[in-house]
Amino acid sequence: MRERQEFSFDLSHVERLPGLLVSVRDASEAMTALAAGADVIDVKEPANGSLGAADSPTIAAVVRAVAGRRPVTMAVGELVELTTALPSRLGEMTIAGVSLFKIGLASCGDSDDWQQRWCDVISELASSHRDVHTPRPVAVVYADWETAAAPKPDEVLRAASEIGCPALLVDTWNKTGGTLFDHWRLDLLRAFVERVRRHSMRIVLAGSLRGDESARAAALGPDLVAGRGAACRAGRNSVVCDDRVRELKRTVGSHAMTAIN
Repeated sequence: MRERQEFSFDLSHVERLPGLLVSVRDASEAMTALAAGADVIDVKEPANGSLGAADSPTIAAVVRAVAGRRPVTMAVGELVELTTALPSRLGEMTIAGVSLFKIGLASCGDSDDWQQRWCDVISELASSHRDVHTPRPVAVVYADWETAAAPKPDEVLRAASEIGCPALLVDTWNKTGGTLFDHWRLDLLRAFVERVRRHSMRIVLAGSLRGDESARAAALGPDLVAGRGAACRAGRNSVVCDDRVRELKRTVGSHAMTAIN
């Protein structure tokens, strides 16, 4: 296991929690999301899956466009794909200016060594940044973990706690298989959010959330509610649009609690 590192994911600019994370596929979408009130800009390529990675030039362009006004995070794909990548390819995926990166754990549920492989990839991704701005990993729990053949939620939480992950994301792997709440009973999800809190991690809720689902997620008191499809004009593979992001911001904000910074 990697040595535990202290890290603070700064959300001090968020007046009320939860804030809104919007996933974008390029710099133009990033500027739209930023202008419409997104609190965190996440970079992904939705055509490549739930946590599909964008290419390095795209990530760099988003970082330049955001220019430090909001934290930038990124998806880097699934662990089973990353462990077959050359080390040089992994190193190229980490871009200066990114705060956090997310690695999916689909097809790892039956593996005895997924935690070690996860740590190895995390080390490789972070190795090109040795200063105070070293990007840190977000643990990913799939609500449809059985469909994804991913580790169980509490297994991921324990592993994340051991290496000091600053945040944990709950998402859906199959984007056509229902929302977060189709896969996780509300009372059980609330209890899991509380367990994540006890490990002093930020908690982010996503999973094909629309208006009502985003409101329900916000009411559980996460640090961030995340979305892409609801921020786009015609589904997650279309374009992020201003009015959809503003609507999401209002929905999440109406269920927000006063932030404690």
